[in-house]
Amino acid sequence: MKNKWIAIMVIAVLAILPGIITLTMAPTVEAKAANVSMATKSWQATFTKALKDSKITEETVYVTNSKDQKVEATITLGEDKKTLIVSDLAPGNYKLHVQKDAFVLGGPKAASQVISFTIIEKLEAVKSERELQQYFDTLLANPDKEVKYDSSREMESKADSPSVSSNSSMTNNQVEGVEEGDLVVVKDSFIYSVKEHSITVVDATNPKNLALAATLKIEDSKYISKLALYDHLLIAIGDKYLEKAGTSMSTATLYDISNPKSPKFLREVGQEGYLQDIRITNDTLYLIGNMFPNYWALRDNKTIDLKPKTYDSRGTKEFQSLPLEKISILPNTLDGTYSLITALDLKNGAKATANTKGYLGGSSGLYMSEDALYLTTPVYDGSAVVPAENRIMDMRIWMPRVTNTQIFKWNVDGTTMNFVGNTEVKGTVLNQYSMDEYKGNFRVVTTEGNTWDEKNISRNHLFILDKNLKELGTVQDLAPGEKVYSARFMGEKAYVVTFKQVDPLFVIDVANPKKPTVLGELKIPGFSNYLHPLDETHLIGIGYDTEQRYDAFSKRNFTVTTNMKMSLFDVSDFKNPKEQSSVKIGGKGSYSDVQYNPKALFRNKEYNYFGFPVVLYEAGKGDEIVYKGQGAQIYEITADKGIVLKGNIIEESTDEPYENWNQLVQRVVYIDDALYTVAHNEVKSYQLKDFQPLDKLIIK
Repeated sequence: MKNKWIAIMVIAVLAILPGIITLTMAPTVEAKAANVSMATKSWQATFTKALKDSKITEETVYVTNSKDQKVEATITLGEDKKTLIVSDLAPGNYKLHVQKDAFVLGGPKAASQVISFTIIEKLEAVKSERELQQYFDTLLANPDKEVKYDSSREMESKADSPSVSSNSSMTNNQVEGVEEGDLVVVKDSFIYSVKEHSITVVDATNPKNLALAATLKIEDSKYISKLALYDHLLIAIGDKYLEKAGTSMSTATLYDISNPKSPKFLREVGQEGYLQDIRITNDTLYLIGNMFPNYWALRDNKTIDLKPKTYDSRGTKEFQSLPLEKISILPNTLDGTYSLITALDLKNGAKATANTKGYLGGSSGLYMSEDALYLTTPVYDGSAVVPAENRIMDMRIWMPRVTNTQIFKWNVDGTTMNFVGNTEVKGTVLNQYSMDEYKGNFRVVTTEGNTWDEKNISRNHLFILDKNLKELGTVQDLAPGEKVYSARFMGEKAYVVTFKQVDPLFVIDVANPKKPTVLGELKIPGFSNYLHPLDETHLIGIGYDTEQRYDAFSKRNFTVTTNMKMSLFDVSDFKNPKEQSSVKIGGKGSYSDVQYNPKALFRNKEYNYFGFPVVLYEAGKGDEIVYKGQGAQIYEITADKGIVLKGNIIEESTDEPYENWNQLVQRVVYIDDALYTVAHNEVKSYQLKDFQPLDKLIIK
């Protein structure tokens, strides 16, 4: 019976992991390598078995050109002893030859390897349908390289961007001058918010008499994820499923809101796949997403179009395949996913032609400045083979682990996008706040390894790269055994929070890009999910408090989260950062969207206010938590007074077991002297100075 259940579990695992599982009956050598690399970068091949240092010679490991002639190249063995790094090659077609004697395994189970690859001087478009199909045929021939699309979704860079109007709320953007959009936006005393399959427009001209100005109905097949403003345009960003075509599109819908009470549809543009995020800078909208084509149909000799589709209501009503000249293959990638970027000039949004480009090589993270776009993608360790307990027929399951991160860079100028190059750094990137551009250099914080892996403990790194993504300086092996929970760059300083049992806040001097230096460290209980600059020497941290408990079974201490926590860090003495002030919010189980989505942070400079939606719980019997209420909290935060609660806008529970989704506050905004909480089915107004209620509008 036990073996029967083991067999069922193995089959279940195999069923949910198509495309990322390899069954191996014997430990033969296999190789994984992309077929293209830039001339300015190294090309590498990773093998499932280790190589011998002493056997990396000109006779056992060498490179030949398109004429099968040996050529000079620099070949080094990576730290993992499984990766060969090839550099110093001119553009052209090559083959890497690795004789079986070079492998530690040796004997009949080893085999000589010959891997073809190309070094290019610049990114070039796919030249033919045949070339495109060959790319996917290569994937089908190497199933261990297939990677499923990951739909999960990161002071030169200031927290606030230019406001739409000086007396109302602004989106909490990471980079000044680069708009990111949000669920709720404000313009000219009107509040625009996402509500299921509609966009509501609330007239807040008189905060004592709120009125529903308009409702924009959205088709059932579309999901709106955020709104953005540009001049007189309201831009709705979302995903739409096209049932007839059997595919999804990421869309940007433009409305003219010159008359907020009667918005007018102008145009919709879309690209196939799923939305990653948007940015608006220098009068241009950038729609960024991923698309995973069904190239498995090639196995059945089916003729399919492997090119991504685009849509523009200004032209034909049908979607069109992206022309080949708009498709390129990113260097050092082979995962079958497209990264798609659509750029639209908003100065004449109803008429300008949208420019869409497709890049084979998916991405999961992004950072954008006014001049450059950076996309990141995880690099998987294909050699991670996990034997199943009491495995049947010596079955092994290939479970890839994320080990490194590839970074791709484009210089942008309006709708013109020029690919600069790519590089790879150790570890994985948490989110966009772990990345930053300053004086042309790119800075990124990563975590390498996993905190639960006691044999290979996690480590954290900071890398500084120049405008061509060449490494300038690093801080490595920070906080062994912990991982990054939040990061923030503020000009010539970087702040990093790591955590496992306590919360170390590291202050890092990045003024000299060639020699970044850790200046100071503060250890306190809990951790911050998000860091926000108050001024040049103070940081606000929002996260959780924690406590240590003892597990009698394992005889080990373990850490659990308790209440929410907000801290004010004084970093005026960079070598000795201090927690100047802190508040505990609610009890065990309390949470706020701001902990994971910084867009939910409310700010008002006049009153030094910071706030956010919050749901309050407290500890009950045993491990139970008891719902106490929902709403928003507003704090005055200054370097002199610390953190002071000013507005406790909470609707207390009347025996409800949990929060009411319809009344859950999405965002807190202000217009002039009034504050507004925006929920799915209601908007409430309050006096900003003392939070006395003014009006309530029910949205049906």
